[in-house]
Amino acid sequence: MPPMNCTRRPIAPVVILIIALALLMAAAIAGCGAPGAPAATAPAPTNTPVPATATVMATDTPAPMPTPAPTMMMTVADTPAPMPTPVVATAVAATAGATAAMPAPPGTPATTEAAGTVFTLGEGSIARYKVEEVLARTGFKVATGETGAVSGVVVFDAEGNVVAGESSIVVQAATLRTDSDRRDGYVRNRTLETDAYPEVVFRPTAIVWTEPPAGELRGVQDFTIAGDLTVKDETRPVVWNATAEFHEDGRATGQASVEFTFADFGMDKPSVAIVLSVEDTIRLELDFVGQFAAQPGAS
Repeated sequence: MPPMNCTRRPIAPVVILIIALALLMAAAIAGCGAPGAPAATAPAPTNTPVPATATVMATDTPAPMPTPAPTMMMTVADTPAPMPTPVVATAVAATAGATAAMPAPPGTPATTEAAGTVFTLGEGSIARYKVEEVLARTGFKVATGETGAVSGVVVFDAEGNVVAGESSIVVQAATLRTDSDRRDGYVRNRTLETDAYPEVVFRPTAIVWTEPPAGELRGVQDFTIAGDLTVKDETRPVVWNATAEFHEDGRATGQASVEFTFADFGMDKPSVAIVLSVEDTIRLELDFVGQFAAQPGAS
């Protein structure tokens, strides 16, 4: 038994040694963990220069921007400067062309904004027809019927050409009167059929001067007016001979006339008891009083 006691006693120091080693290892591990904490925070300073660099870049990027700004302002300022020149040149050219084709009427200001000229018939204009006839009692006579119920405009473009689609002269046919009610009734009911066709319409298409006026229209001028005349349901091309006096205030007064036959427009000749015969030719006249005015340019 004594030998067994001798063998167990040395175990206690070994155990103590092992425990001590374990404590030392634990302390070493704990010591290694302590310095690791700042290592975790170490990335913070590494991130700090990133926003600084971004700030520098953001600051440097807009710096060159002010340089092109004045260049853009100069371009915008310089672009419209040359534009008025071609506009004025075009207007002057149009005015020159209009003067050559259709001289400016007196009293009509020639402006670069004018798109053309319009002549408007006014109060005092009279339309009439004349037909030669032979009466049973008095013999030869020129039957004349007239009316003041006439209106219309003649529109000229900037080059002096007639704008046919906007120009017309209209006579209220039922208002034509002669010295005979019996004749007037026949003309209204049989010749012109005014209930169905109340208007006689002339649409001018062109004006030709006998001697082209030089410069502004002044004084007495002779010319012809071509266009389409509509009587009842018939439309025919006709040419009027005209003479007009152009006044300084833009007014124009004159007379135009044209001749055609009853057959041209499918009309019946007047036939009443006292009329022995009627010539086939009708003369249509227009005493006109009107005013020229400039048409404003397109906006």
